[in-house]
Amino acid sequence: MGHLTRKQRQRIRYFLKAKSAIGQKKDIIHSGNAPKYIAKHVPFIRRLAKNIDQLLIISSFVEPPVKTGLIDRFLVLAELEQLDALICFNKIDLLEDRKEAENIVRIYSDIGYKVLLTSATTGEGVDLLFEAVKNHDSALAGHSGVGKSSLLNVMVPDLKLRVNEVSPSTKKGRHTTTKIRVYELDKNTRIIDLPGIKVLDFIDIHYSEARLFFKEFDEFAPHCKFNNCQHITEDRCAVKEALKKGIISSLRYESYLNLVESLKNFG
Repeated sequence: MGHLTRKQRQRIRYFLKAKSAIGQKKDIIHSGNAPKYIAKHVPFIRRLAKNIDQLLIISSFVEPPVKTGLIDRFLVLAELEQLDALICFNKIDLLEDRKEAENIVRIYSDIGYKVLLTSATTGEGVDLLFEAVKNHDSALAGHSGVGKSSLLNVMVPDLKLRVNEVSPSTKKGRHTTTKIRVYELDKNTRIIDLPGIKVLDFIDIHYSEARLFFKEFDEFAPHCKFNNCQHITEDRCAVKEALKKGIISSLRYESYLNLVESLKNFG
């Protein structure tokens, strides 16, 4: 590792201390012994985390329109629970121009997340999706109407799942899955299909810890003036400099600010 300066050692200790505290809180969440006033705020998908190794985030660009804020919340969940994360943008056959879609895909692929483009209608990309879920215990998460059931039907036709269309008046999905369903595709592959999720909150993350779950910050945070820089109002913040240069996505940074604000409600 080589010689570390005093400042470098301080930063490492701070990072490990913060992560340790997060781990302790996570253990309480999963212990089954969390106080009721905490347990009632824990979404069901968090309780599943110990039984899965991959979070498969399904979204779409149109019908319903893409919600990057929700995708980012799911990615925070994956980072918190140390799950592999795979982002699948479905219904690409409905796109008139793929340039905007490619820009969004690039945001996540540049960070290091695996991204797939699929169409349950044409079959495009579904074979790659099937390969990505093989030998995993995956939870399907996403907004209603993005096509989770349709994709499952294409991957495993024998399932014959009921599929609902997006409401033409609201452009929002109608719930097809109303219960948690587990599908065993083979002895080594399980998919847990969850009802559409609109909101995902984190009772056990303090707002000052939110920065630890946006992994594109990691490269720049050590160069901030302050060891505990929140990357919001501080001077000489390397993360904000990267944002100004376009190295960090403004959409992702907006999601970070929204997460911080929502976490302040919990202290």
